[in-house]
Amino acid sequence: MTNRDVIAAWDEHSRTHTPFGPQGDFAREHLLNPAVFTLLGPPAGLRVLDAGCGGGYLSRLLARAGAHVTGLEPSAYIAQARAAEAAEPLDIRYVQADLSAGFGDDGVYDAVIANMVLQDIPDYGAAMRHCAAALRRGGRLIFSLVHPCFEEPDAAWAAKGYVAVAEYLREHSQPQAGGPPLFHRPLSAYLNLVVEAGCAIRRILEPRLDDPADRNAHVPSFIVVLAERG
Repeated sequence: MTNRDVIAAWDEHSRTHTPFGPQGDFAREHLLNPAVFTLLGPPAGLRVLDAGCGGGYLSRLLARAGAHVTGLEPSAYIAQARAAEAAEPLDIRYVQADLSAGFGDDGVYDAVIANMVLQDIPDYGAAMRHCAAALRRGGRLIFSLVHPCFEEPDAAWAAKGYVAVAEYLREHSQPQAGGPPLFHRPLSAYLNLVVEAGCAIRRILEPRLDDPADRNAHVPSFIVVLAERG
């Protein structure tokens, strides 16, 4: 699939998908948001790019915390983000553009956050390079992924008590329930791109839950990476 194919698929998805709540869905509220805000630090006063913002829930969280936010989204989901901004103005600037194609904001941002985005983009290398280029020197790049080592759905844990890995090293696409496919790459592919883009990896979180009955108390569903532009 090309980027254009995937954007069209997300356009279609936006027509039937119920918008996220103020904190996103369960995984975002309890696993991803705490990790992202831990790595970001105090948002007040920061210029932040929410790269691949979807319906804009994270942009709004950041703006309410005092950040100056730009939300970038190529698909029709940006209509949801703009509607939320119209209903509750938070001075968020929304731009409809493909992250892989560039968007002209090089060297502008204190932080770029790509939350559950890069795994959805066929041309993820260009997307990563544009995220890094958008940062000022010393700026922070934060990105989260479905953990590429443990991609089997949570439902499989309830049935088996473990996460199976059948193919890790080969890049491939795999279906996601109710949405466009996820593109699997080994973790090294993402981390090496960060280094090649001129950033240094500073911290990695694999968020967990405390409930011993939940898969995320034992095997992480997500990985969240903090890097810094040199």
